[in-house]
Amino acid sequence: MRICALGSGSAGNAFLVEAPRGWLLVDAGLPWREIRRRAARIGLHLNPPSTVVITHEHIDHVRGLSTLLRRGAKVWASPGTLRALGIPGHALTGEEEILGLFLRPFRVSHDAAQPLGFRFELDGAAFGLATDLGQVTPEVTSALSGCRFVVLEANHDLSLLLSGPYPWPLKMRILSPKGHLANDETGRVLARLSRDGLRAALLAHLSQENNTPQLALETVARALDGWDGRLYLAYPDRPSAVISL
Repeated sequence: MRICALGSGSAGNAFLVEAPRGWLLVDAGLPWREIRRRAARIGLHLNPPSTVVITHEHIDHVRGLSTLLRRGAKVWASPGTLRALGIPGHALTGEEEILGLFLRPFRVSHDAAQPLGFRFELDGAAFGLATDLGQVTPEVTSALSGCRFVVLEANHDLSLLLSGPYPWPLKMRILSPKGHLANDETGRVLARLSRDGLRAALLAHLSQENNTPQLALETVARALDGWDGRLYLAYPDRPSAVISL
């Protein structure tokens, strides 16, 4: 498996995942032309992907989905997400085999219809993805346990958020159990996972107003003191590193 964040943040989210029978796209929050352009930057001349897996229906995760549907892509998502989007698709209600990967969906706490995170497995290696969640529940911890690689949001720094320009109701939404994870919580989660085989992590969905890449990395790295794995960043405007499992 190889994984790359083509973009992550409020401007749009899209992740490429290599499977034995082709590339699949997790979320389509960027226009198709931009997805293809960013894929080319990592050396991949991408045809419209045959399979798109959607975490939830917010626009920054589905902005380019209609174009991909017109080009014949099959969409997998929770029943609630499919209903919220008003589109046909394959309902994720349990573990599925998709393009040769085993995908296990798990529930996350976010203000959407029926949001999901995903655990992918191939030949004994697993990676997990949870990009929008306000709290890490036991179900999330269980789903990510044993993963070699994890994509997890590090959305905001608490001090920057509280002192920043957002209106108070929006700040409370972000801080709610159905909002987004702060850097320090992300660090605590990854520290727990580091004791169970985690070798690398990619910090995703960083707020451009309430966080900085350096602050996210420093905060999480402090929590992972002594860990010999690798930390990567996802960016809003360009692809991340390509991580191989």
